[in-house]
Amino acid sequence: MKKTILYIYLIILCLPLLSLAEVGTGGYAGAYMKLSVEPRPAAVGGAYIAISDDAAGQLYNPAGVSAIRHSVFTSSYRAMTLDRSMGFVSILMPTRNKSALGLSWQYVGSGSVDIRNNDGDNMGTSMSSNEHIFSITFSKQFTPFLGLGSKLQYLLKDGFSSGGTATKRNFDVIYDNSASSIGINLGALLFVDSLFEYGTMEAKPFNDIKVGLVFNNLAAEYKWSSNDNPNLSSAPADKFPYIVTGGVSFKTFQRNLLVALDLEKVEKRAISVKFGGEYRYNNKFALRTGLDDGIITAGLGYQFDLGENNILEFDYAFSSARVEEGSDHLFGFHFKF
Repeated sequence: MKKTILYIYLIILCLPLLSLAEVGTGGYAGAYMKLSVEPRPAAVGGAYIAISDDAAGQLYNPAGVSAIRHSVFTSSYRAMTLDRSMGFVSILMPTRNKSALGLSWQYVGSGSVDIRNNDGDNMGTSMSSNEHIFSITFSKQFTPFLGLGSKLQYLLKDGFSSGGTATKRNFDVIYDNSASSIGINLGALLFVDSLFEYGTMEAKPFNDIKVGLVFNNLAAEYKWSSNDNPNLSSAPADKFPYIVTGGVSFKTFQRNLLVALDLEKVEKRAISVKFGGEYRYNNKFALRTGLDDGIITAGLGYQFDLGENNILEFDYAFSSARVEEGSDHLFGFHFKF
């Protein structure tokens, strides 16, 4: 019992980390990372830090992916308005002693935008921007009650133009720039049920209680070269904001209903709340819904048995409009083998 109290106390001590930074507004590097590209976490409002028990966990809490028992290939796509797109491909494999290794590629593109000068004249050229994240994730459950994970990322951003002229009416446009960076995400997952005597939690109304904590964007920063733009006297840098997220999840109604809550703190921004749930029927069909910082989300999933140890899972999610940007639709396929 003393050990249980100690762990709960440590969790409480970690929660204030969510409010270390000042509240502010404005854009920042890697802002697209706040948008989910995987349907299941998107459908439950992004409350996934204390779940992360599948390939999507690589995007949320790397500590959770050690729960997989089969290799899984994942491909997902987020259909967005304003000529934007997001995609995700990964292969996740269980390794020895309750551990897992994952390789993934995440992509986001903005499409083409016409370049205009200060007078609103079309300069006859367009600009687009693409970002890529190539990642290696490793996770291990070191004890029955604690799992740890890390994600090493190579981030690449390209901005380029096509056609026209770069100068008109003394308005300079410099592009064809690119930058890259290395980033690290660290995660922890506490399996609360394992802190109690085996079988004690089975008679309780809530089971499989988990608490997660993640630190994102450690060391991530885009550094631009002044050689790409002669108007700059020094090379600017776009620093990725530190993001700390804590979450809790549990199952109820004979483990058919999964409920999760996350609190996310982005540097210089207010804390955002994410909440959602998933109801599974016959362990094949899933209904999901949630609130992502006030945005309504919903979705569903279904598993097809393709023979011994082979499963194909289809997931779909819907996210309502953010600031009149239009609603998004997410599609995902997972092949377990």
